[in-house]
Amino acid sequence: MPKLTFQDAGISQEFETGARILICANKMGVKVSQVCGGDGACGTCRIEVVEGWSHLSPPTPDETYKELEEPYRLSCQTQLLGDAIVKVAKIE
Repeated sequence: MPKLTFQDAGISQEFETGARILICANKMGVKVSQVCGGDGACGTCRIEVVEGWSHLSPPTPDETYKELEEPYRLSCQTQLLGDAIVKVAKIE
C-alpha cells in the first residue's frame, strides 16, 4: 500500500491505492481547507508535492482549469498511486 507523508505535520500513513489525498488528510488529522467540500470547484485544498509527483494520478480538468502547475495539486482531485511526500500549500 502507498505511504502518504505530510511533511509539515510530520506524520505518515499507508492508504489503499487510489485514495484521494484530501480524504487521507482528514483520516490523518491534517487540516486542509475545503470550502467547496471536495468538489474541485474552489481550489482551496491545494497541496505542494515535495516528492512522488509521478506516484499521483494525472491532473484533472478542474486542476488544469485553475492553471495549477507542478508542484501544486488539489488534494480533493489527486489520487495516491504510490509513496508521496506532500505539504499543505499556503494560498496567497
